[in-house]
Amino acid sequence: MTGPGVLYYEGGEVTEELKGKITFARFGPQVTYISNGDAFSGCKKLVGVRLNEGLRVIGEGAFENCSALRSVTLPSTVTELDYMAFRGCGALVEVQLNEGLQIIGAHAFRGCTSLRSMTLPSTVTRLGQHAFGDCRNLSKVQLNEGLHVIGEYAFVECNALRSVTMPSTVNDLGHRAFKGCSDLAKVTLLGGERLISKDFLVSGAFSEEQGLLNQGKIDGILFDESKDFAFRDCPFLIVQTSISSVLSERMARLLPECRLSVEERIRYTPRLGLMQDGNVFACFPVDRNEARYDFDSDAKDVKVQDTNLETARSLYQVLQLIAFHELRESSILIELAMWKSRINEDRARADCRVGIPGPAKSLIMEYCGFAGFLEPAIEGV
Repeated sequence: MTGPGVLYYEGGEVTEELKGKITFARFGPQVTYISNGDAFSGCKKLVGVRLNEGLRVIGEGAFENCSALRSVTLPSTVTELDYMAFRGCGALVEVQLNEGLQIIGAHAFRGCTSLRSMTLPSTVTRLGQHAFGDCRNLSKVQLNEGLHVIGEYAFVECNALRSVTMPSTVNDLGHRAFKGCSDLAKVTLLGGERLISKDFLVSGAFSEEQGLLNQGKIDGILFDESKDFAFRDCPFLIVQTSISSVLSERMARLLPECRLSVEERIRYTPRLGLMQDGNVFACFPVDRNEARYDFDSDAKDVKVQDTNLETARSLYQVLQLIAFHELRESSILIELAMWKSRINEDRARADCRVGIPGPAKSLIMEYCGFAGFLEPAIEGV
């Protein structure tokens, strides 16, 4: 001890006698590992800690049940939070995780009932099972690209969580990872292009009856191998997926005023959304057949689907508008090209134009998605 309630920690175990007195702990620069064996567990008076740069691993149960601990900032050198590292720290309000952290172990923050928000660094690749289980006031979680594994029950009973955005890098969503999140209303899946039917990408601009959603892909993300729903007992009604790549390249080629009109249409088109960062999302309802669905049984009758192809039709309308602007811009270019055309050098006139053949006009209309409801003006017809 260096003063009343202050401990200068140099490694190893902390005696039970000291655990009852510590209010603040400072860590020496030589400490690289807080040992397993509950180094500070049960320090009921511990309010704050100053962790040192150079610390690499916070071991199993290191701060478990430190019920007065209010805030923690991890040094950038920490790569792993071990099993139950901060489990049961009920007063923990603020946690700063820095880039460099790779693994958040099982039960690491379970039962931290005062936590309200959490941002995972992009370096975190793995969330262990029950990592944030029973954090009932956790209302905001930012999961970054780079995360690969979300363990079983990782966010179970996080009752204040209203929305979650799933990075495109997640390839293992554990059994009932978000079970019982009773306020969860919306789930966003990034990298949504993988969830879109290839048939729609090929012909969606020409047929509003072509389905947008790749059902097998989305089921593979939201359901585990036993077909159990990762969001079991959650009331959410909407899954939205990013689809920017379907539109972005074509929108980028438009004139600024045309692009703004497309963005405005997206904002007011049912089942589509435009985020502040420019990402376009398609929304799909979650269908629960109440005659089949039972909260006390499995969730095999939960379906995420494009009911009556409403989402596909919404995207189809936006593609039509983009095609309209493309056609108008193409028409201007065509007119300019025709004005510059010459029958031959001997008889060239400034106002001489060569008309585009009717079949070519038809092909342009078909390419832009207007075949069937607009006809090109063909001379002599």
